[in-house]
Amino acid sequence: MTQLDYQPLAGTYDEVHAPDGTIRPGWDVLTDGEGSSELARPGQVRQVLDRLLADDGVTYRPTRAPRLIDTEEDAPQPVADAVAWQLDPVPMVLDQREWVGLEAGLTQRAELLDAVLDDVYGDQRLLAEGVLPPEVVFAHQEYLRTLVGTGAETHRLFLLATDVGRAADGTWTVLGDRTEAPSGAGYAMQNRRSLSRALPGLYHHSGLRRLTPFFHQLRIALVEAAPTTVEDPRVVVLSPGAHAESAFDQASLASQLGFPLVQGNDLVVADGRVWLRTMERLEPVDVVFRHVGARWSDPLELATGSRLGAAGLTEVVRQQHVSVVNSLGSGVLENPGLMPFLAEACHLLLAEPLRLPGVETVWGGTEQGRRRLLQGLDQLLVRPISPGAGRGVVGARLSAAERDELRRRVEARPHQFVGQQVLDLSSVPTATADGLEARPVAVRMFAIRSGASYEVMPGGLGQVADADGTPHALADAPLAGGLTKDVWVVSGEDGGNERSVAEERIFHTADAGAVAMVPRALDDLYWFGRYAERAEDLLRLVLATRAVAVETDLEQRPGGAVHQLLRAITHLSATYPGFVGEVEDPMAELRDIVLNRLRRGSVARSVAQLTHSGEGVRDQLSADVWIVLGGVERALATLRLARFDSGAQLADTAERVLSGLLALSGITAENMVRDAGWQLLECGRGLERALQLVTLLRHTCVRTSEPAVERLVIETTLTAAESVVTFRRRHGGRPRVDSVLALLVTDVTNPRSVAFQLRRVRDALATLPGGGAGSRPERLIEDLLEVMVGVDLVAACEVGQDGTRPGLESWLTEQQRLLKALALAVSDQYLTKPLTPQPMGLVSGGGAG
Repeated sequence: MTQLDYQPLAGTYDEVHAPDGTIRPGWDVLTDGEGSSELARPGQVRQVLDRLLADDGVTYRPTRAPRLIDTEEDAPQPVADAVAWQLDPVPMVLDQREWVGLEAGLTQRAELLDAVLDDVYGDQRLLAEGVLPPEVVFAHQEYLRTLVGTGAETHRLFLLATDVGRAADGTWTVLGDRTEAPSGAGYAMQNRRSLSRALPGLYHHSGLRRLTPFFHQLRIALVEAAPTTVEDPRVVVLSPGAHAESAFDQASLASQLGFPLVQGNDLVVADGRVWLRTMERLEPVDVVFRHVGARWSDPLELATGSRLGAAGLTEVVRQQHVSVVNSLGSGVLENPGLMPFLAEACHLLLAEPLRLPGVETVWGGTEQGRRRLLQGLDQLLVRPISPGAGRGVVGARLSAAERDELRRRVEARPHQFVGQQVLDLSSVPTATADGLEARPVAVRMFAIRSGASYEVMPGGLGQVADADGTPHALADAPLAGGLTKDVWVVSGEDGGNERSVAEERIFHTADAGAVAMVPRALDDLYWFGRYAERAEDLLRLVLATRAVAVETDLEQRPGGAVHQLLRAITHLSATYPGFVGEVEDPMAELRDIVLNRLRRGSVARSVAQLTHSGEGVRDQLSADVWIVLGGVERALATLRLARFDSGAQLADTAERVLSGLLALSGITAENMVRDAGWQLLECGRGLERALQLVTLLRHTCVRTSEPAVERLVIETTLTAAESVVTFRRRHGGRPRVDSVLALLVTDVTNPRSVAFQLRRVRDALATLPGGGAGSRPERLIEDLLEVMVGVDLVAACEVGQDGTRPGLESWLTEQQRLLKALALAVSDQYLTKPLTPQPMGLVSGGGAG
């Protein structure tokens, strides 16, 4: 038995304990059910969850709009780096009997909002009969007049996310609706998967409803959303890209559903259709599952200058040759100004009373509403009806000057503002460093169109308030980005009666392969390979150099082996001036080359770029990739904490990171389908390895030194190139430069040689459209091979009067030039991204004209 020992918040509804101290229905699975003992140490479970989420690469970018009263200077700046997703080990539990009523209310709300959407773009009965004031609809930024009257099928609510909270009297209340591009369903599934792995006994025996059927229905519904004339619909998931707030959520959904994850530049409108750009041809698209704001979805008619959508998409929607879900213009339903009028709208459109009430809301567009709004500024949550005006603010948290500024704005345009009651939301036990603590909670629920009605996810995404905050911000932001909870609907029966636990992973593969042919995805996979190889090669040289430094007792005289190798590190990484200049603390410089993410050429920078490239094609990569990258980032983080390091910690971290990169190489080699994306990844790896190796040889073999120093430098070069064992087995004794070059440059049987990499690149490109003999990349590869075959290595290694090998310098420089030209030719032929169509004429600010 586990006790949920914590102090409930005074004056709120406690989710676990009834007023008489008894455990509420459902929560007993956490206190005395089988497996409940796993929660005895929630802090330890939280650590396990943090690791699991990091291994899966689950992140969020908390980029938020400025507050309603912020000036441009005061506005919060977007967060450039993604932050770790946070999951509390104690789930939010709902009993099945209570869930039935909440589910009915959510289903009705989805049907009502669907009817409202159809009405405001169609017959407009709500406006004609005075149920909705015209200002509430027409003043909203997401009401797209260009789509009025285009037919009922154009305006259907496909996916609804509703943020709900429980008031002090225990009633569920709607805080807000998400209809533009609802996010969070992928995170909800990830929370479920992570918690099931951290608490397997509790999960198995809790009798909770599974989430898998909801995602099966989502896939079916997307296919059924296609125009009726289409027999075999093609579905794509449209994302703003890896820098979006909820990029993981979008990629996770695409992976689970088995549909290509695309961006605006991957689509083109032609001949009255939407098409997906592939390497060989344009392929038709019938359904666009949109995660891009409607106004940014068409730079031709909506937000001119947008690079997130496809020019002409709106016209194809009008012609009903493509289904966009949620439909363009559905963002008007996120308007909080609708809240006071939905009960009457429900009677008119559905002939039913509204089951699930919204938070008490005052619209400032009437004289009475304006007075109530102004009088309650110090108590209400004041929100603009359109999201572009900024996030809402709680009057009680404003200074006197800020409240005066808010009053002026409301008085100037009262119809553009609402005031909402700030609820004392129910509290749940939440794990902290000191044990369990009660925190307010709100829940995001999801409903998907299913036939003529809607299916509600039996669970959701819980959002826990900070210690001094409130999760009411859910109503103003796609996600708050703080601590979350998995939401369990428990039936009291043994789990697994609907789907097996393994099915929670539902990674479908249908149609997913085609996305690798999208030029943008090819670009990401190509650079994924290059950055992985770049980090690996630099780490090998760092480790080999440290070994020499230890062997020579850290001797760093100019011209010595360590001195030459440190300079080679700078040249290889291009982290100038580095060791080419004056360095007072070599260890600090080495640490910076490994750890500094802001420094171009560093290991950490390459790993960050590698991760970013992977995020763009997350649906193409194995989950093991993120486990490896998570381990790499943890190793780098450990080194950052070890500020007083003599070199042992640096070496240990470098070895751990290198091991991770080697594992990554194995995963991509063994787990990926040999499609165009994999071939470009292979091409990127081969090109980068060849470039790195030629650069290394230029800075370790061209200049001569005293025999002992030269031997150390050349052996270190062989070690960094992972060829020292092969060389010793073949040649033994003192390494000769010409023999080293034969092994590392011209030997086609050595997997680390330049010649081997050229054949690797040629084989990869030969499988791609436009590859093979006659293409510019193929011609450049032949030129490179000719340069290698035609050289007399003994003659090239002759030493000149200045103590260098000028023939070798010339030979390697020419290889470097041709390799760079080859990389550019590959990019031009296979990776050039299509330009986004731009409107004619001058447009100020990139907004709608």
